[in-house]
Amino acid sequence: MNAKKTNTTTTNKTKARHMAAATEAVRNRLGLETLEDRKRDALDFHDISVGSIRDIIALAFEAGFAAGSGAPAPFKYDPADPGAMLDTLEITKKTGRPTGGTWVKGNIAGHAFEALVFPEHATDEAFEMGDSRISKFWLQEHFTHTEVACFDRGWDRKPTTDAARAITDLLTAGLAETVFGK
Repeated sequence: MNAKKTNTTTTNKTKARHMAAATEAVRNRLGLETLEDRKRDALDFHDISVGSIRDIIALAFEAGFAAGSGAPAPFKYDPADPGAMLDTLEITKKTGRPTGGTWVKGNIAGHAFEALVFPEHATDEAFEMGDSRISKFWLQEHFTHTEVACFDRGWDRKPTTDAARAITDLLTAGLAETVFGK
């Protein structure tokens, strides 16, 4: 009987994690501050595009499928565990440019990224993300197809989620070293 109770508790915790992850993904996809009722029409009613509705249906389907199969939620990585996020780093393509730099495409923690990385620092530090040797950077959530960060010699969109901030920090800290070995 204890084994059954433990399995039920584990299943309920897994479902709760999936629900929390799906709720956060929906909130982010819709660009809403909260999904809580705030008892004011101006705060509780929103115009939503049909494209967003399609994305939310797909998100709900994937979350339900993952929860039913016992698989991890496809869109949730813990930004508090950068090591686990970094373990998912996959560089899928590197393309050198004749004028210098290398375009890098890849995936990390449920996100797609593209970055223009250079072997040396930019002459104008405003053209570089911190001290990273990255002059262009784009990050998109795989599941929702939402752009969550964009840097083109300056921020067009600062990271919009905790995961995007963690991924950006990870890639600025070591992508150039990974690509150029220095």
